[in-house]
Amino acid sequence: MADAAPVFSPEPVDEGRHAPGGEELWGESWYLDWAAADCAYGGYVRLGLYPNLGKAWWWIALVGADRPLVLTVEHEMPCPDGLAAVDVAVDGTAYALAWPRPFEEFRVTSTAVGVVLPDPAQAFHGFDDAERVPVTLDLTWTSRAEVYPYPMTTRYEISSWVTGTVIIGDETIAVDCGGQRDHSWGVRDWWLFPWNWTSGAFEDGTCVHAARSIIPNLDVFATGYTVDAPGALTPATVVENSVDIDAEKIPIAARQQIGDVAFGTEPVGHAPILLVAPDGRETRFPRAMCRYTTADGVVGTGWTEYNWPPDFPAKP
Repeated sequence: MADAAPVFSPEPVDEGRHAPGGEELWGESWYLDWAAADCAYGGYVRLGLYPNLGKAWWWIALVGADRPLVLTVEHEMPCPDGLAAVDVAVDGTAYALAWPRPFEEFRVTSTAVGVVLPDPAQAFHGFDDAERVPVTLDLTWTSRAEVYPYPMTTRYEISSWVTGTVIIGDETIAVDCGGQRDHSWGVRDWWLFPWNWTSGAFEDGTCVHAARSIIPNLDVFATGYTVDAPGALTPATVVENSVDIDAEKIPIAARQQIGDVAFGTEPVGHAPILLVAPDGRETRFPRAMCRYTTADGVVGTGWTEYNWPPDFPAKP
């Protein structure tokens, strides 16, 4: 992987919305996750805006080593009007994003209804008969490293510490753990090519993040970084991933390296989503909270995802 300069320098105004391009699948998204060091709890939220389709996607995924997946997937919410709006309340689902200190602090609040999926793969097949449960969250991401802008595209990532509360039914979970957040805007065609994205934090204070395309015999894109315990960020010159998947295209295990940090990946809490394009194409998007272990036994937790459009992963 060759070093590449970012295509833009993030400014505080970039935490908010951007004027859309004219493409049908021009989109903007905010992704935020958290993972307890012992894998007892974790989750992620994602707001995706498709202004030219008039739609917003709102996802909440809540997992844990000994708990079923609770999943909120709303794909027909209205896209908020105006470039300042990042909040919606409709039909029992509400979310709001705020960044009181740009690049330093980011807050998400939401009330919604989730489905309880003891078998996470059910998310690929519909969940009309699944148990429903109310979900409320109020979480804040405080940055613990500098902003990392991607090369080749308008996107940035920030390793963070996450605090707040998640309420599932009558259970309240106090969140106090590592996490990640990112923000991107541009054409977002989920059904075009496969990729892997990973982030995590280790018990020695190291944080990692990477993303790469995984088209066989064609490395189109790879980027990432490591952060040491004092908080210094180093761009990664190596981003490698080898994954084993099951019949549902859900990861079973992986071998990964980001910069000089090599580790094995054990998925602990699966949270997959099925994505259907306006023209009917489908892609499977398995995301999972994972336990990471380096060769010398340093343990970490985080999230890793794969995107599998039609015909991927390619069969040998």
